[in-house]
Amino acid sequence: MSKVKSLSFLVPNTGASQMSFYLIHGLNNLAKSSPEIDSIIFYENRHKNCLPPNFATMEISEAWSKRDSLISCSLSCAKKMIKFPCKKKLFYVWDLEWIRNTYSLQEYENYKSVYCNENVELIARSEEHKKLIENAFNRKVKCVISDFNMKEILEVLDE
Repeated sequence: MSKVKSLSFLVPNTGASQMSFYLIHGLNNLAKSSPEIDSIIFYENRHKNCLPPNFATMEISEAWSKRDSLISCSLSCAKKMIKFPCKKKLFYVWDLEWIRNTYSLQEYENYKSVYCNENVELIARSEEHKKLIENAFNRKVKCVISDFNMKEILEVLDE
């Protein structure tokens, strides 16, 4: 039994994407198996949900009032989360966004400001992602959790 009472994710949107599908599907299953856990997705941009959610979805500015844990799922959300006054901040690195950076070499500093922030714990999606993150930013990844495995996420939050 988890001690977690609230599970909050920050995402760019809940529209048609692999990330949104796995997240909403996982939270819907969690709502069935553990209805005592209050799940919320906070989004940056409103889209039509890729699946009907059986939990709350809100605009990301509403996450400011959350005082427990927040899990960000993109670089843009993680940048916002860093400024929020929550007690535990996790960055679930779903996508290695810096790999597609074609604009400027100076962008590394923007990524580094998030990936190397001591107030943010990093979670990788796969072992390959973990190795790349640790190599690129010289920072240890807390753990690897595949495809929003809610049981494993709850274990990390219980620590």
